[in-house]
Amino acid sequence: MNIKAIVVIPAKSHSNRLPNKNISKINGKTLIEHSINYAKSSKYVKEIFVSSDAAHIEDIAILNNVKYISRPAHLLGEAEVADIYVDFVKKINCKDYEFLIGLQPDHPDRTNNLDELLEYAVNKKYMDLFTVNKDGSRNGSVRIIELKYLIEGKMSRRVGSVMDNCTNIETPET
Repeated sequence: MNIKAIVVIPAKSHSNRLPNKNISKINGKTLIEHSINYAKSSKYVKEIFVSSDAAHIEDIAILNNVKYISRPAHLLGEAEVADIYVDFVKKINCKDYEFLIGLQPDHPDRTNNLDELLEYAVNKKYMDLFTVNKDGSRNGSVRIIELKYLIEGKMSRRVGSVMDNCTNIETPET
């Protein structure tokens, strides 16, 4: 398979439930770095971006040899993550890519192989594939969106989900 994918990691600086969540360290790496390393594990990912509002998060991106994109103030706080992806594709030239992969940083122990997820999305012809918890609720670990539909602003009609029994860092206890 020849899949061309781009990754965006939405990593705002402020979290209401857990201060400095995205730069919290687990096993010596920030949550952002766990997501960067997961993205780098894919042979299909051609570019990786961290989307944020903070210079210290930009520094993490640069230190890990990935690109940084500034996020506007209206997409901070409790903004819908899909709106962040739409904003991203408006700012970045995505014509050479087929898929946008969104990796929310609060999942340091993803259980799925990223390349296998991409291949599954292609084989099933999904426009949108996202990971879910055991109870079927979305968890934000991985979201794979076929770019042409995102760029055109069309609603996803072929949607699939895959279980990822990963940790979701929301509070100091998790």
